[in-house]
Amino acid sequence: MLREKFHSFFNPKTINSIASETRFCIRKSKLDGFGFLLSLMFSYQRGKFFSLLDMASFLFEQFGINITKQSLHDRFTAQAVSFLKRCLDILLFQKIRYQGNRELLTSHFKRIRIKDSTKFSLPDPFSEKYKGYGGALSQSSSMISIQYEYDFISGQSMDLRLTSGVLNDQSDSAEFTHDICEKDLFLRDLGYSTLKFMTKVHSAGAYFINRLGPQVNCYLDLDSEEPVDLKNHLHKLKKNHLDYIEVSVYLGKKERVPARLVLSLANEETYQKRLKKTTKQARSTGHNVSEKFKIKARLNIMVTNVPSEVLKTNEIRKVYAMRWQIELIFKTWKSLVTINEFNSKKIHRFECQLYGKLIWVILNLKIFNCLQEQMYGKYKILCSIWKYFRLIQNIQNFLIKAVKNQNQLRLLIKKLIDYAPKAIYLEKKKGKLALEHIINLLT
Repeated sequence: MLREKFHSFFNPKTINSIASETRFCIRKSKLDGFGFLLSLMFSYQRGKFFSLLDMASFLFEQFGINITKQSLHDRFTAQAVSFLKRCLDILLFQKIRYQGNRELLTSHFKRIRIKDSTKFSLPDPFSEKYKGYGGALSQSSSMISIQYEYDFISGQSMDLRLTSGVLNDQSDSAEFTHDICEKDLFLRDLGYSTLKFMTKVHSAGAYFINRLGPQVNCYLDLDSEEPVDLKNHLHKLKKNHLDYIEVSVYLGKKERVPARLVLSLANEETYQKRLKKTTKQARSTGHNVSEKFKIKARLNIMVTNVPSEVLKTNEIRKVYAMRWQIELIFKTWKSLVTINEFNSKKIHRFECQLYGKLIWVILNLKIFNCLQEQMYGKYKILCSIWKYFRLIQNIQNFLIKAVKNQNQLRLLIKKLIDYAPKAIYLEKKKGKLALEHIINLLT
């Protein structure tokens, strides 16, 4: 049976109450907050071809509301943005589950936290709020970044924010470390993996697995003055034809965070790609690529504070590969949900459209996670998030009915549970490590 907590959010009374609190709806109007929200959520597929006529048509079809394009245009205000942002924030922490569901896996970790960001360019007039790089590398003077984090174990979204495009991942990593819990496992890209971040994680009794940043030095003991000689380990890997070397180290000259350093050889293609990228950046500033960087570029360097009795040396990179799940989520957002496509030069309308799409995305991620738990618990089957989003787009009318009616939501999920093993199961790809194998390493 579906718990009612989730659907308590998606009812007209709750949504309209939020619209009133944010002053989007000050007086009674034929267009209320609930209709406004749904019309933005389900017009996303038009992408850059989205028009006020599409929105008006939806309102007429679903609610019998007859409204002009000009009236809709006037509703895109700062209050409308605040209303939709509040809806997104509330939805992020709502849960949709069947009673008796088990988590996807029973792990050594409390949460497996995966975070990354995706960016796209905006019209130049938006640069006052969303700054870009001013034309560098063919990029716009206005750019937006969507920071997203979720827990792989529960599927719960933990963070979703819109920031300026020039706010880099390192800054975000330093600012948002207030909610670290003991036994959390953080899987993050190199951009987030600062020494300050790893120090905070370790101090809180939590764990990290990430690549080693170029500015972070490793030392063999607490009193060492000279960093670990990576050139010597590179020589050992080549000479002895080793798959990997593990070294116990301390991170940071002052911090001395205990960690496991795992080194393996990068293939020639990866090395050349790294070298080419850094050479281009160095030339633009009048510098040359250092020999120290060339040695590091020859290596895959992983660092973690997860104990060896929990994860063996050869398992660390496999678990880190789970981070690519978020890349697939972003690919889905852009390719299927057209999260980066719009046609408005009015910033409030753009933000409303974007929040509407994000609310649609989070709603479907919650349904997908509910579906995934059922499939894994019953059949040990993993579902494809790509296939799910393709499917839900094709049956959009069912989802609209489900959002408007709790009984329809129960019915939709039951139908999806019956359909999932046949249509949206995750296929194994040749040459790639199956996600099931990684999950087995964690249980």
